[in-house]
Amino acid sequence: MKNTLYQPAPGRTAQILRESAIVSRAIARHQREANLQGRTEETHEMEALCSGVFRMTLALTQLRQQPNAA
Repeated sequence: MKNTLYQPAPGRTAQILRESAIVSRAIARHQREANLQGRTEETHEMEALCSGVFRMTLALTQLRQQPNAA
């Protein structure tokens, strides 16, 4: 039962991908601004955050592709 709570429907998967792309672009923009202003620690934090968003999105979309275990 717990697995079904985290398996997005096809429309939900597309929504997750759209929203994660928006978040990733915002993070990248913030990262560029931090880099231009010489805030290297913040630049690295934004890089890690963007990587985390990517990993979460990948995990959520892969759950949808897994066959249901009976």
